[in-house]
Amino acid sequence: MSQLPRITEIIKVEPFKITCRWSTGEVRVIDFELIFQEWKLEQHPSESSLLDYELFKYVSISEQKTLQWVNILTSHKYWDESGVASEQKSPLTYDADGLYIKSQPLEFYRLVPITDRQQAA
Repeated sequence: MSQLPRITEIIKVEPFKITCRWSTGEVRVIDFELIFQEWKLEQHPSESSLLDYELFKYVSISEQKTLQWVNILTSHKYWDESGVASEQKSPLTYDADGLYIKSQPLEFYRLVPITDRQQAA
């Protein structure tokens, strides 16, 4: 893979799972329920809002081709050249590389296996 995978389309949003098309052409599912457990999201006040599906479902794709929630703002501190600190708010986003690693191919979620006979039809 010559370029890092990025999200090009959100295909489906369901409770804490997002199915996306990636720049690799793959369709993969990101299971945030598992990710939230691993990250202990309830311990992070700014991100724990995602545990509410009514907020979670308003996901979109950012200019950087990753997932963002414009309805959940996070604060970032930065310092200018003179050392003056400022705070800026921006939508909650997650790194596309990390999301790709945590995602699974759509085939992983098939409830009924596809047989050779079904593929020939």
